[in-house]
Amino acid sequence: MVTLDFFGRLIMSEYKFENTIGGKLCKKLEQAVKEMIVVPNSWLPEEYHDKVRGGRTLARLEKGCDKRDGLTEHRKTKAIKAKNVENYRKQFEANGTFEYNGHTNELQLHRNEMAFCSAHPAIEIDEDDWMDG
Repeated sequence: MVTLDFFGRLIMSEYKFENTIGGKLCKKLEQAVKEMIVVPNSWLPEEYHDKVRGGRTLARLEKGCDKRDGLTEHRKTKAIKAKNVENYRKQFEANGTFEYNGHTNELQLHRNEMAFCSAHPAIEIDEDDWMDG
């Protein structure tokens, strides 16, 4: 994949399937399958039994294992951020630019965009220029 940096120079980027539309759809499909499959209590150790529903979905089992191992959402997010920072540092040291790698917190991104828009009401966007870009 070829992209342009801030100064309009061509840069090569590493292709990652998980950053494509297809990769994101596969991730959603994986999550849907995990929510769909129920493992009966008879197959599970006693501490994972669900007395109300008679079994647990794979997604709930995965959350339970993460909780047991001490992997909270906060820790997972911090690990992704640390990985991103290291990746950006390596890219910047190699060629003076870096490319966004696709890991996002959509809710925080939306909040940041809304804060930017409300903080800068004087920004005027010429519709002709916007359509060309």
